[in-house]
Amino acid sequence: GQGIPAYDPRTIKGIGITYATSTMGADHTAGYCIATNILGVGGHVDPLKKDGQVELSRNLQIATAAVDSTGMCIFIAFPALDIPECLPALIDMINARFGIDLTGDDVTELGKTILKTERQFNIEAGFNSADDRLPEFFKNEPIPPHNLVWDFSDEEIDEFWNF
Repeated sequence: GQGIPAYDPRTIKGIGITYATSTMGADHTAGYCIATNILGVGGHVDPLKKDGQVELSRNLQIATAAVDSTGMCIFIAFPALDIPECLPALIDMINARFGIDLTGDDVTELGKTILKTERQFNIEAGFNSADDRLPEFFKNEPIPPHNLVWDFSDEEIDEFWNF
């Protein structure tokens, strides 16, 4: 029964994967594929094609979970994706503040652990992969001007969790 944000998953395929798989329901901030699909931040993945969208959403959701756990604003993702020195500087800042010695790999593992923990919570609350689906009308009603539909299979969506 949760509404979705403004971005239509039929024409911005990456955000559709995020809507389907986010542990919080359809939340565009959980894996902001708009940055890469539309704005070209951190590279470019064609928003109209399925290729690379599961991986893009997965990587952005992992990074977002890690960033959220620090209390920093998600908007740091824009420079972190585009400026090579930014992410190491952010990790150095976290290490200095907390007297720890995280690496980039540690931060990635942190994001993965957070997502897996949230996913496990949802499973124990009664959710399952059938809940990782978009409403049927996205599959059946083409949206102009490209006349695209949501064309990911259940198996392709479920691939998100293989990390």
